[in-house]
Parts: sequence; C-alpha cells; structure tokens
Amino acid sequence: PNATNNMKRGSSAERPYLRLAALVACLCLVGFWISHRPCASSSGGRIDMHSHSSESDGDRTAEEQIQLAAAQGLKGLWLTDHDMIREPARTHALLAAAKTAGVRLGLGVEITVSLCGHEHHLLGYFPDATWTAATLSPEMLVVQKACAEVKRSREQRNEMLVAHVNEQLHNSLFFETAAQYSAFTPLQVDQVAAWAVEHAGLAEPASLGRPHFRKYLVAQGVREKMIFGPRDGDGRGVSQPDGSVVFDAGAQGMAFEALLHSKTLERRDIAFKPLDAEKAVTLISRAGGRAVIAHPPTLGPKWLSTLHTCVPGLAAAGLWGIEAFSAEIDSAGHTALAELAQTHSLRLTGGSDSHGRLKVYARLGTLRRTDGSDYPALEQWDRGAAALSDQALRADQL
Repeated sequence: PNATNNMKRGSSAERPYLRLAALVACLCLVGFWISHRPCASSSGGRIDMHSHSSESDGDRTAEEQIQLAAAQGLKGLWLTDHDMIREPARTHALLAAAKTAGVRLGLGVEITVSLCGHEHHLLGYFPDATWTAATLSPEMLVVQKACAEVKRSREQRNEMLVAHVNEQLHNSLFFETAAQYSAFTPLQVDQVAAWAVEHAGLAEPASLGRPHFRKYLVAQGVREKMIFGPRDGDGRGVSQPDGSVVFDAGAQGMAFEALLHSKTLERRDIAFKPLDAEKAVTLISRAGGRAVIAHPPTLGPKWLSTLHTCVPGLAAAGLWGIEAFSAEIDSAGHTALAELAQTHSLRLTGGSDSHGRLKVYARLGTLRRTDGSDYPALEQWDRGAAALSDQALRADQL
C-alpha cells in the first residue's frame, strides 16, 4: 500500500511537469509550422521590391518606410524612388537605420522611360557594393546625371499640367459641390508644392508628382474618381445622371477625361522627356545593376501586346526581369507574363509600389491580385527574393 501511495503521489507531482513538457512540445511544433509555412501573399511575403519615400513622391520618409517594414515583419525592402540616385552619405545613413531595424535594405531607382512610344517606368536594382564607397562610381554618376535630367523635365511638365487642370476645372462637373466649385482658385505649381510639403509628406519640391496633385485636388473638392480613373484604361469616363462615375465606353451620360490620367496627358502632349528604355537598361547594367519593367498594366489596355513588341529589344540590351506580382496584375496577366519571361530568360519580381498614404491600393508589403486572391507562385518568388536579400544583394547574385 505504501508503495502504491508513493506511486500515486509521484504521478501527481510529475503531472505539472508533464503538462509543461507537452506545452513546450506543442509550441515547438507551432513555431516549426510558422517558420516553414508558405508565405501568404496577402502580407506580401517577406520582401517588397518596390517602394517610395518622401524623397520622391511618397508621403513617408525613407526611415518611416523602413520602420513600417520592420513592424510588418518584412525581411527585406527596396527603396526605389523616382528619377534620383542618392549621394553615398545618405545611403550609408539609410543602410545603418535598416540594420538597426532588422530589415535588409536594397537601394534602387525607378526611372521614367520611353517604352514603345509610352511613358513608363523602369526599376533599377543595385548591389550593396554600389553604396559602400565614399563616392559613386563613374558609371553610377552617369545614371545619376540621366535621372537628374529626367527630373528637370518633370518640373517643366508640371507647369503644363497645372495649365491643363486649371482649364478643365472651369467645368463644375469635376467638383463634389457647387460651393466648392465657386470657391476654387486656379492652381500654381509652387502653391501645390508648398501644400504637399505640409500635408502630403513631400520632402523635395522638385519631386512634386501626380500623386501630390491628386491629394491637393481632393482637398479642394474635386471628385476623386475623376482625377485618375483606372490605371489600365485610357482615362475616358462618363458622369451618369445619378452622379455616379463610370469608365465604360458604352455608358450614357456626360463624357469627360480623368484629369491626371497618363493617357489624358499624352493626348495633350503634356509630358516630360523620359529616358529611352533601352538606354536606361544599358546604363543600369553598366553600373552593375539589374533592370526590371515596372507595373506592366499601366502601359494601357493593350499592355501585353506592347510588352511582346518591346521586350525582345530590351532583353537584348540586358533587361533582367518584369514586375509580375502586384495588386494590378490578375491571374491571366500573371500567366502571360510568366510565359513571356520564360521565353526571354527573364526573372519575375514583386513589389507593392507603396507611396505611403498617397496610393491607398498600394500598401507596403502587400502583393495580391486585382481580384483579391493570392498568387499561387508567390511562395516560390518569395524564397528567391529572400535568398537575394540574404546574400547581401551582391552583383553576382542578382
């Protein structure tokens, strides 16, 4: 009996330890599952290869984007601001900030280019070695100069854009209320830039872009749907009798053109002088970088046909990849891009195109199709992007 009682007492005494051991084992299994589960594209995986800061046309500082990436658990982030190459001192500061935050940071650029007659964007990714020296290499200085010329042309474009918007806004159709229409005063570039510095996170007035104009116009009472419209359309829409706005050629109502849509501006020859796409690919490659076509659907309704025309020449010039994972690309589009990339031995990349709060549909780290569903191939891309980040973005690994 004593032995039996001792055994019972021993079992009772050991039970808490057994429970603790079981709990630890369960936690280990959960941790293993979390670390090995497929990365959900709703969170964008672990690497975002396309983002902007207030040093171009975003409304968050580069440091804020880095901190947000860390808070969201991203493993890596590329800053690809428009038409600018930072000086080494600034890049050193950002790399240090990212290291403190625990995020692998890549530094690149999004250059405005002329692609088969269309104004478009080309991403340039550069290895860490680009930024470690005290000065930029001669090849990077050439890229920096080319970007500066594009930016100067952007300033001239903004003057033309303001004249166009002021002319269009004589029509009360564009305003939410009659009172806002009556109170509206014509735009001036300096006025919009100053407002954007205070209210839209613009750090450099010379980087004033269409997202800043959009936010300013909304604040003045302009109907938001009539400013840009669908990015993959031609900018032509209809205001229906009930006040709704649709971008359907067959709809009945008052026809209009979205104020800042790229096609609206193209029809009026309101554009700055972008860099020739093949030349941009060549300059990026000579500087040790890799060139990638950004957000293909913004080439217009026939974007896939345009790519089939342009990609062979760009691939011959050294094009490295196509941005195939983003909120703007549906399942059919992704399949077509994958086939095109395979034909020309190109990589597929993914990026949110985050501009902070200036583009509500482009959230840092978020990669989902236009229909809201996930990309089946995103896990594979994420593993490759993570490896790219882990290997310190060396030129021979890009």
